[in-house]
Amino acid sequence: MRKHYQNIYSYFVRRVGIDAAADLTQEVFIKLVKTIFTYRFTGKFTNFLFTIAVNTCNDYAKKPHRLCEDIDSLQEADGRPTPFEAVIKAEQTEMIRQELDSLPDIQKDTIVLYYYHDLKAKDIAKITGVSVPTVKSRLKQGVDKLKKTFREEDYFER
Repeated sequence: MRKHYQNIYSYFVRRVGIDAAADLTQEVFIKLVKTIFTYRFTGKFTNFLFTIAVNTCNDYAKKPHRLCEDIDSLQEADGRPTPFEAVIKAEQTEMIRQELDSLPDIQKDTIVLYYYHDLKAKDIAKITGVSVPTVKSRLKQGVDKLKKTFREEDYFER
């Protein structure tokens, strides 16, 4: 639990917000304890854990009480930014989070796992239960939608 808690928690923060992340992370580890005896040592344990996390997140998303918070609340800066830089970064982060939230869950999951958790397409395919080409397709479609939105809105050219 100590090794993987922060990684799973940050996944939930990015997907559903900081308020629900702790509860969902605990739920994942409770499910893990209940199903650990069914785990077969055929792949990476991290993939098994993220599979539980993605499924838990999808179950939570079906419920009507979705909460949204700052996507980068867990990331620590190496140096302290100036107040102006912090405000700009917060605005950009909020815009990215809003656009990421507007994507379908299958694309959002893929983008979060790929870019924020540095998982490979093969690992994401195992976690989500789809083929590698499907993961690549979802990733490309999601990134293309985000690029198009930011190009149209000129968010970062102010």
